[in-house]
Amino acid sequence: MTRAMYAIPKINHLRFCPTFSLNFGLSFCDLIFKRKEDPFEFLLDPPAPWQDRVVVSAAGIIASGWTSESKVFLLSSDGYSISDPLTGERLIRNRDEDNTAMKKFSEDNLSFEIEELAEKIKVFGLLGGDGNHLSSDHWKLDSIHPGIGQQIVGISHFSWRRFDEVFWKNMDLIQLERLEHTQLKYGFSPCEKFFGIFGSAGAEVFHRK
Repeated sequence: MTRAMYAIPKINHLRFCPTFSLNFGLSFCDLIFKRKEDPFEFLLDPPAPWQDRVVVSAAGIIASGWTSESKVFLLSSDGYSISDPLTGERLIRNRDEDNTAMKKFSEDNLSFEIEELAEKIKVFGLLGGDGNHLSSDHWKLDSIHPGIGQQIVGISHFSWRRFDEVFWKNMDLIQLERLEHTQLKYGFSPCEKFFGIFGSAGAEVFHRK
């Protein structure tokens, strides 16, 4: 028996059929490597009862948070503001003309004193801190980082009972209108009727009845 009997025959016709070769190659790759889905293709408005959205526009935000009455707090190098989460109306605007706003942070950068309200609130932003990610009735906020510098915030409820092996498919990923999907903070308000997503360009606030 000669070695020629064990030679693998050449499939010459594939060389003359580029379309067949390409399709065969793609199908083979799909079998070997499962294609990675892009989470940006799954962005939606939040589910009921969170569909009402208010955009609070700003610029250069470095800290944000909620007052005890669930008003929206935003701080930039030009001062700070307090806004109505239902309408976006600015209720207080402090332009920091005496350049003292940064001194109103606590030593650990986790709280900020608002003189107009005689109140010290918890804040989150570039200097430190984070929001409340879990409501008392089991709504949960979380985020993923699909790529370098990218961030997508999602919401889920414990009753959904999703058990997908892909982590982000167990929540609804939220489409933003003004903010970019990068360097975001998020959390529920003290009354839990609102949750906000905060970024350098302001806040997007969602509320339920």
